[in-house]
Amino acid sequence: MTQELDYSKIVAEMMLQMGVREKAVSSTPSTIMGHGPGGLFSTPGLSKALFSAMILPRTGLQAQLPVRSTTETNPLYGIITGVTASSGSEPTGVCDDPPSVGVTKLCTHSFVFGRYSRQTRVFDLDRAGRIVNRGEFRDFNVFGNPLMGNNSGFSPSLPGGAGIGNAAINEVSKALFEFGVGWMRDFAKQLFTGNPTNNTAGGGYKEFYGLDSLINTGYRDVETGNLCPAADSIVRSFGNRDIKTNSAAIVREITYVYRNLQFLASHANLTPLKIKLVMPYGLFYELTDVWPIAYSTYRASGAVGSGSTLFINSDSEMLMRDGMRGDMEAQTGQYLLIDGQKVDVVIDEAIAQTQNAGGSFTAGIYFVPMTVLGGEPVTFMEHFDYEAPGGAVEMAQAFAPADSFYTTDNGRFLWHKKPPTNYCVQVMAKTEPRLLLLTPYLAARLTNVNYTPLMPERSWDTANASYFVDGGRQTGNNVNPSYLVVPG
Repeated sequence: MTQELDYSKIVAEMMLQMGVREKAVSSTPSTIMGHGPGGLFSTPGLSKALFSAMILPRTGLQAQLPVRSTTETNPLYGIITGVTASSGSEPTGVCDDPPSVGVTKLCTHSFVFGRYSRQTRVFDLDRAGRIVNRGEFRDFNVFGNPLMGNNSGFSPSLPGGAGIGNAAINEVSKALFEFGVGWMRDFAKQLFTGNPTNNTAGGGYKEFYGLDSLINTGYRDVETGNLCPAADSIVRSFGNRDIKTNSAAIVREITYVYRNLQFLASHANLTPLKIKLVMPYGLFYELTDVWPIAYSTYRASGAVGSGSTLFINSDSEMLMRDGMRGDMEAQTGQYLLIDGQKVDVVIDEAIAQTQNAGGSFTAGIYFVPMTVLGGEPVTFMEHFDYEAPGGAVEMAQAFAPADSFYTTDNGRFLWHKKPPTNYCVQVMAKTEPRLLLLTPYLAARLTNVNYTPLMPERSWDTANASYFVDGGRQTGNNVNPSYLVVPG
C-alpha cells in the first residue's frame, strides 16, 4: 500500500530548515494617516499650496558608481604585487650558472555583502480613502520634492507617484514617501563608513566595507594573511589644520597625493587613470575660496627673493575660483586645478563630519579611482541578484502565496508583502549590496582636514543636534465630532 504524502508538511519542514519564518502583521495599526479623522492633511480649509522645507543628502558618488548584479557570495580578486629578487651568485666562469630570477607574487582580496532592510508602518485598510467631510481637501499642490535628484542607488524605486506631492493626496503615496525618506537617510553614510564589525549577531543586518575601510593600509592576502604593502592606499592626515590658514599646505598635499597616484598608474601601465575627488559641500566651497591664490603662489615661496613683491591678478583668480565651482545649484561641473589638469570633484553630503569647538568642522577628502586604461571600471557597486535563475523569485513562486514577494530595480531589491492580520497590512524590502575597489593602491584619503565656514549649511542628518531641524506636528485634529443632538 502506497502512503499518500502530505506536501504541505514537507514544504513547511523545508522552509524551517532554510531558516524561513513567516511573521504576520501586527493587529495594531502604527501608521499616521494623511486624511480622514486625525489625518495630517485633514485640517479644514488648508490651502492648496504646500511648500517642502525638508532636505535629504545628495549622495553624489553613489549616483556615479556603476552597478552590477551577481550571485557570487565570496569572489576573489587578485593584485600582482611584484616579482621577488633574483637569487644566487654571479658566475665566475663562462660556463657557470648565473643567478636565478625571482617569482611572481599575488595578493588576493575579497568583498562581502551587506544586508539592509526596512518596513512600512502597519496600515488598517479600513482607514484608506476616508475624509472627514466636505471641509477636507485632497487637491494639494506641493512645491519641492526632496527625493528628486537624490537617487542614491541604495534606495529602491518606489512604485507610482511616491513623491511628496502625492503624499499629501493619498495614503499609499504617503506611506511610500516615508519609506523612501527613511531608507535614504538611514543608509546614506554606508558608502563611506560601512564596516562588517557592526553586523548583528544573527545576520539580519550586515554592512559591507565602505571607503574608510577599503582606502586603507594594512592589506593582507585573504587566504594566507600575508601583508601586501603594494596594495595599500595612500592615507595621510592633514593634522586638523584649518585650510584658510594653511592654504599653501593643503594645495601642496592634494597635489602630491594626486601626482603620486598618477605616477603609480603610469608605471603600472594602467593609464589613463580617472580619479575623482570626493568631499563635503562646505569643505569644497571653503577650499575653492583659498585654492586660486595658493595654487598660483605656493611654488614661489622659496623662489621669490627677500624684499621682492609677488603680484596677483585678482580678476584671473576669481575666474579660476568660479570656474572650479561649476554649477553649484545642480552640483555639476566641479573640479580642482592640479598641475594644470581639471580633476573632477564629486560633492557628497553623506561624508561624516565632526563639529569642533569654535565653529570649525573636520572631514576627509577621498581620491577614488573610477576607471583605468581609459574605461575599465575599478570602483563599482554589486548587488545580489534576486531574479537569478533558481533564486529567490523562483523559490517564492514555488513555496510562497502568490504575489507575496516581488523585486524592483532589476533584482536589486526584494519586497515582501507580510501576511496580513485581518485588515492590517504591511510591506518590507531588503537588499544585499557591496562596494568593490579593485585597485586600492590607486586610491587615497586625506583625513583630518579642518575648515571654518561663516555659516554652516542645514543638515539632513537627524543625529546632528546642531544643524538638523524639523518641527510641527504629525497628526491633524483627532477629535471625531458627533452631530447627534442629545436631548437635555
